[in-house]
Amino acid sequence: MDWSEHAHVWTQTSVKLLDVRYVSISGGDSPSVYRMPANGFLYSVRGSALIMLDEAEYRVSGMFALHSCKGMLLEIRPAAERFDYYLILYKPTVSAPDSLRKRVSLSSIQPLQVQYGCMPAYPLSLYDKLELLAQQWRSSGTLEKLHAKSLFYQFVYELVRQLRVQTVNVIPADPAEQAMRYIHEHYTEAITLDMLASMLDCSASHLSRQFKQRADCSPIEYMIRLRIDKARHLLLRTDESLQGIASAIGYSDVYYFSRIFKKHAGLSPLKFRERESLASFAGKQHNPFLMLRSSIVAAPLKRYIRARSDNDYQHEGKGDFQLIRNRRSSTALTLLVCLTLLLSACSGAPAGNRTADSGNAAITSAAASSEPAGQPTQAASATMLYTAADGEVEVPRNPQRIVVLTHAYVGYFMALGINPVGAPSMTMDNPYYEGKLDGMEDIGAWGAFSIEKIISLNPDLIVALANTENLEEIKKIAPVVTVNYGERNYKEQLIEFGKLTSRLETAEQWVNGWEAKIAEAKPKVLEAVGDRTVSVLSPYDKGVYIYGEGFGRGTEILYDEFGLNVPAAFDIKSGSMDISLEKVADFAGDYIFTTPDTSESGNSSPTYDSEIWRGLPAVKANRVFYIDKASAAFNDPATLEAMLPFIVDSLTGGGN
Repeated sequence: MDWSEHAHVWTQTSVKLLDVRYVSISGGDSPSVYRMPANGFLYSVRGSALIMLDEAEYRVSGMFALHSCKGMLLEIRPAAERFDYYLILYKPTVSAPDSLRKRVSLSSIQPLQVQYGCMPAYPLSLYDKLELLAQQWRSSGTLEKLHAKSLFYQFVYELVRQLRVQTVNVIPADPAEQAMRYIHEHYTEAITLDMLASMLDCSASHLSRQFKQRADCSPIEYMIRLRIDKARHLLLRTDESLQGIASAIGYSDVYYFSRIFKKHAGLSPLKFRERESLASFAGKQHNPFLMLRSSIVAAPLKRYIRARSDNDYQHEGKGDFQLIRNRRSSTALTLLVCLTLLLSACSGAPAGNRTADSGNAAITSAAASSEPAGQPTQAASATMLYTAADGEVEVPRNPQRIVVLTHAYVGYFMALGINPVGAPSMTMDNPYYEGKLDGMEDIGAWGAFSIEKIISLNPDLIVALANTENLEEIKKIAPVVTVNYGERNYKEQLIEFGKLTSRLETAEQWVNGWEAKIAEAKPKVLEAVGDRTVSVLSPYDKGVYIYGEGFGRGTEILYDEFGLNVPAAFDIKSGSMDISLEKVADFAGDYIFTTPDTSESGNSSPTYDSEIWRGLPAVKANRVFYIDKASAAFNDPATLEAMLPFIVDSLTGGGN
C-alpha cells in the first residue's frame, strides 16, 4: 500500500467515534468472538494472544496494532494469564473529490476497507495517545468528546507515520466472505442485498459481483439455498408443520415457502417428506442405533472452518435419544390421500374461466398435489409447458396472480379480463387504465423493481421482457415468461397471451371485435383525410422525434389499421427519427398528432411557442391533436381501444 496516498485520503475522511473501550481477558476465559459493528483499531498493551480476523491469524505479544473492517469476525484466544487491549470503533465518511478518485484505487478511496496488523516501531507514543483518548471518551463532557476525536486523529497520524517505514501485510476486506458468514448467522431474518452492502460499506453491485465470483450465485440466491437445505433437514428429522418450518427458516408465508421449495427441490415439501420417509424407512427399521440421533436437542455449533472452499458451519449430535419419531405409518398416508381427494372434490376453476380441458387438468393436479391451504385454486396449479423467448418454462395452466414487469404488456391482460396483481410505476399513470387498477400494486420503476414487493404479492406467473435485469433472481420467485418486444404485432401478441393464460377464445373475440370497429371507422377516416399526410411528433428540449408504426401514440391505428400516408421525407419503416426543430417542416404532415415533452406541464412546450411551429400548415389549419403524454408509450389493446374514438373524432371532425 502507498501509505502517503493513504494518509492523503485520510485528509478527505470525516470520522464519527462510536466507542472506546479497555478490555482485559483472563487466560482461562473462553475465546472472545465478536462481529465488528464498525471499522476499528485494536491495540494490545499486555500479554499475548492468537487473534483471528476473518481468515487472517495474528500471533500477538506485547504492544500490537490491528485495523479491522465493519462486518469482520474478530476472535481472540488468550495465550497468557491475561490479555489487555484497547478497542476503538469508528464510522468513516469519505468525500474525496473527483481528481483524487482518478488518482487512487478503490481500496484507497475507502482506506478503511483493509485489514492490517503490525508491531509498531515506537509503541509507547501510540499507547500514550490511546490512554488519554480513553480517559476523555469516558467523560460525559462535550469538550472532552471533542478532545477525544482530536486524539483519535493524532493516533491515526502517528500510526500511519510509523507504517510508512515498516513492511506491513495489508489484506483487502473480502465482502463476499463476510456476507456469507452473516447469512449463515441470520438466514432466518429478512435480508436484502442493499442491507448487506450497507453493513459491509460497499455498493450493492460490487458485493453482488464479488459474491458471484466466490459462490457462483447472488447473495439472495445463496440465502434461499441455505434456507431450503435447513428445510430439508427439518422435514426429515421432525414432524413440525409446514407453517412451523417456514417460520423457522425465515418465511412468514407458507404458500410462498412451498412454492420456492418446489422450485429448488423439484417437489413440494409434503411430497419430499413423504418420499424420503418411505425411501429411508425400509433401510432404517432394522437399525436401532439410528434412533440415538437427536432431532430435538440443538447440536453444538463448531467454529467456522477457515478453508475458503468450505462456507458452512459443521455440527454433530451424540448420545441423545430421539423422543419424537417421524410418523411414517400407513395410517398417516391414508389420511393424507383422503384429505387430498376431499380437497380436489371441493375445489376447481372459477366459473367462466375454464377451458375444455381445465376441469380434468384440475382434478389431475389436485390428486397429485400436497400443497398447503392458501394457494390459488387447484385449476391454477395444473401446469403446462410454454415456449418463452429464452426457452420452455413450466407455467400454471390458469394463472391467478400475475405480475407484469413492463408497462407495455399490462393492457394485454386487461383485454383478457385479467388484472395483474403487480406492475411497474409507469402503468399507474396511464389515463386509459382509469377504473382498471383495482388490486394492482406498484412494484417500482423499470430497472429498479422491488424484489421484496414482488415476493410479497405471491405471484404464480411473472411476465417480463427478455432483457430484464436480475432475471435469474426473479425466476426463483415464480415461473417467468420472457417476451422479445416487437417480435409480434399487438394482435398476435394478444393471441399468444391468450394461449399462455388459457384464454385463447377471449383473445380471439377481442381481435374479431377490434377488426369490426376498424372496419366501421376506416371508411369515414379515409373519406375525411383522403391523400393528405399524417405525422406523429414529440418535441423535446433539443429537437423533435418523429414516430412511425409500432411506437405507440396511436401509430398502430393511424398507419397499420387505417393505412394513412406519411410525409415524403419520412420513411415509415425507419420506425422513428430525431430531427432538429429547423427541419420539422419537412416532416410535419397535414395532420399532426403530438405528445408534449414529458418534462413540461400540461400541453405547453417551447417548441409549440416557436415561430417555426406556428408556421406549419397543420397548425394554421387547426389540425393538431394532443395525445396525453402519460399514455404515449403504450400500444396495448386496452389503450388502443380507448384511443380509437379520439383518433377517429380528431380526423373526421377536423378540430383539435
